Amino acid sequence: MQSIDEEPISPILDDRKNSLAKQIASRPAAHELVEQNVLKDPMVAPSIQAAQQDLRRNQLEDTLDKKLKLRSTRQELVDHHVLLDTTAAPLLQAKQAQLQMNMIEDTLDKKLVDRPPRDKLVEQHILNEDE
Repeated sequence: MQSIDEEPISPILDDRKNSLAKQIASRPAAHELVEQNVLKDPMVAPSIQAAQQDLRRNQLEDTLDKKLKLRSTRQELVDHHVLLDTTAAPLLQAKQAQLQMNMIEDTLDKKLVDRPPRDKLVEQHILNEDE
């Protein structure tokens, strides 16, 4: 009698079997999938699952509505210096702020140049001679 050769014809098929076995061994358990909302809870009847899902959705909507109502208005955020009081596009706001700072700096420089000398302030009795 001849013996039957049990070696696989192609080693690729054997690798695929091993790969599939590894993937099956490393897949998450059913309870983990339920916790991640990938699977529905098998302990709950399918007719109740839809109602349960609607209830969760309604609770989320209610929570979101409450948080939106508590949110500060734009004017309150401007008053607390969280937002800038500007109508410029968001991409231009940084440039606008830089321009305003440059304008303030120029105005201050001009006022410092035009400032009267100390002697004149003493003559006008704005400063004492001791100061």
